[in-house]
Amino acid sequence: MTHVHALSISVLLFIAANGCNRGKEDAPKPKSTGPIEERAGLWYATGTSNLYTGTLTHQFPSGTNAAKSVYIDGLKLSQQAWHTNGLLKSEYLFHEGQLTVRRSWDVTGARQTWRKREVLADEQVQRGFDLIERGEFVAGYVWIHLAAANGQPVAKQALQQFPPDMADDQKAKAQSVADELLGRSGD
Repeated sequence: MTHVHALSISVLLFIAANGCNRGKEDAPKPKSTGPIEERAGLWYATGTSNLYTGTLTHQFPSGTNAAKSVYIDGLKLSQQAWHTNGLLKSEYLFHEGQLTVRRSWDVTGARQTWRKREVLADEQVQRGFDLIERGEFVAGYVWIHLAAANGQPVAKQALQQFPPDMADDQKAKAQSVADELLGRSGD
C-alpha cells in the first residue's frame, strides 16, 4: 500500500468516524437537576412543558438541611445552602430570574465578603437604566435600588434625582418592591 492510499484511507476513516453531517448539530440538552430542568432560563418539571413551582430540598446523610431552592412559575426565587454543622453557608435571592443578593458565611457563622458583588451591582444598575430608558420606571428603579443596596455609587446618585416623568406613586412602588426583595434576607 502506497503512502497516498494510506493517507486516503486515513482521511476516509476520519470522516466516517466524525460524520459528514455539517450543520446538523444536536439540540442543546436541558440542564437537569432531578425533578426539574432548565430550558432558556426557565425551570420546568423534567420532561414536561410545565413551568415548575415548588421547593426542592437536599439533606446531608445526618438528615439536616444541605440545600433548598424555591421556584415560582419557572423562576428561581431563592437558594440556600448549609454547612454540615447546620449553620447557613450561602443565600441567593432572585428577582425576575436575575440574582439580586448573594451572601455567604463561614463554618463558624461569620459573614464572608463576595469579590463579585461590584460586578453584580454594575449589572443591576445597567439593567435598571435600560428599563428606565424604555419608560419602565418602576421596574428600572427596582434594579437601581438593588444596585444601590449592593454598593453601586451611580445607583446611589440616581436615587437622589428621578426622571421628571416618574410619578410619586411609581417611586413608592419601586421602593416597596426593592425593600421586599432585600427584606427577604433579613438584611
